[in-house]
Amino acid sequence: MSGLDQARSTARFVSTDPVPATFAPSGNTLHVTLRDVSVLGAQIEHATAIRPNAQGRFKIGEFEAQAIVVWTRLIGPGRYRTGLRIDARLDVIAAAIREMLANGVVIKGEDTLRRREQARIEREQRRRTLTGLPVIEQSTLPSTDAVRVIRGAREWMLTHPDDAKKWYFRARATATEEHLEVAGNGRSNREDVLAVWEYLERNFDLRDVVRALD
Repeated sequence: MSGLDQARSTARFVSTDPVPATFAPSGNTLHVTLRDVSVLGAQIEHATAIRPNAQGRFKIGEFEAQAIVVWTRLIGPGRYRTGLRIDARLDVIAAAIREMLANGVVIKGEDTLRRREQARIEREQRRRTLTGLPVIEQSTLPSTDAVRVIRGAREWMLTHPDDAKKWYFRARATATEEHLEVAGNGRSNREDVLAVWEYLERNFDLRDVVRALD
């Protein structure tokens, strides 16, 4: 994980207002502000520097778990932003996120990967229009390489069913209703679709995974 402020493989949930939390590396409790959270980690802001790889207890409301500093940087005078990796069972942190959603503490963030890809496509279309080049529509089918990678992941999961279940439950923890509808859509292999999609870090459009596994 190169940085939690970059595109994540899991959905992020952003705080609508400053959310107080604490992080206690080396037993020194720091009062921090939650910026966003996912089932894998969180971003916090704080006034005291924290060294990379520092470990401690992270607490938001009733949720508490061990966490480690993945990255940290100065963002202004006396102000730092830090990315944490949270060490907790997926179902536990997913339940905590659902509670925060229900209470309006956080909201679902935008799908960063999809937004960036859509922006790239729009830029390319504008460029072609301005230069007089024809606009090439995206294929409705995944590329041959994408199909190979997706099907290879599924074949691996068929020989590792316990791991496949883990990846399915990880995807299910933060999947939206739209994700479930796309993955299901009357198919009997919805669990396979979601597991492969998550295993491949959601780097492929979910619809491409569905098409490749049909």
